[in-house]
Amino acid sequence: MYLVTEGKRKENQLGYAPKTHEYVYLHHGKEVWREKGDEALLNYFNEVRAGIRVFEDKDIEANPIWKRYSESCFEFERKERGW
Repeated sequence: MYLVTEGKRKENQLGYAPKTHEYVYLHHGKEVWREKGDEALLNYFNEVRAGIRVFEDKDIEANPIWKRYSESCFEFERKERGW
């Protein structure tokens, strides 16, 4: 599995499993969900890491995997903080 991105505290991670073409969301190292998707989001973050582009949320906000990942991160943060 390839690491796509992770939160600042590394409690939330998004990976990509190339054999199954699935994105995998992990929270504290435990799998929460998987969703099929193309490699567009993986490629975007590879370009960010390589310095080819700068991360801009607006570039990927319409991507359904990114949207689900962001919502999942926020949901866990709300639960953990008791909001």
